[in-house]
Amino acid sequence: MKTGRLLKFHRPGGDVHVYLYVEGETVRAAVYTLDQGDSHSPLHEILGGSTEEVETAARAWIDLHYPRPS
Repeated sequence: MKTGRLLKFHRPGGDVHVYLYVEGETVRAAVYTLDQGDSHSPLHEILGGSTEEVETAARAWIDLHYPRPS
């Protein structure tokens, strides 16, 4: 079982969740939306060498694809 951290984002198109976890020497972020029928498959994945790098990339991806309301 993997352990990590869950980030939740409330967006107009639906809630977006990012699960950050370490797998060996790789940090991974799996992005899920709760409005999809298949919530078991990630919508997008990001790999990197540090938690900060991957979290920053995940937040940027979400802001690009699921912008905050203006």
